[in-house]
Amino acid sequence: MRYAGMTCIVVAGVLVPLIALSKIGGGEITYKPKGTNNVVFSHKHHVNLKGRKCMNCHYRPFQMLYDSCEMNMATLSRGNFCGTCHDGKKAFDVKTYANCTRCHKN
Repeated sequence: MRYAGMTCIVVAGVLVPLIALSKIGGGEITYKPKGTNNVVFSHKHHVNLKGRKCMNCHYRPFQMLYDSCEMNMATLSRGNFCGTCHDGKKAFDVKTYANCTRCHKN
């Protein structure tokens, strides 16, 4: 009986955090590039609505706080950061001028 109780505790300790992680999504992140409108990244849109997994972006192409200072339209256009998926094949591309307002909002 003692082992059954421990098994329940271990299973709950593993499954509950995994279930919670699958619903976290990270909220919204606002990027404030110089000379243009802000970009609000929605984890909810990408994770919950589009079915992406956290590991699709973390730790590549996004390494969290470490390399965000290098993120600009030139690096995106070369297929880094958002440009990894926003290439015109997987998702709308970052190179087309008409797509600017899809990310850059007031």
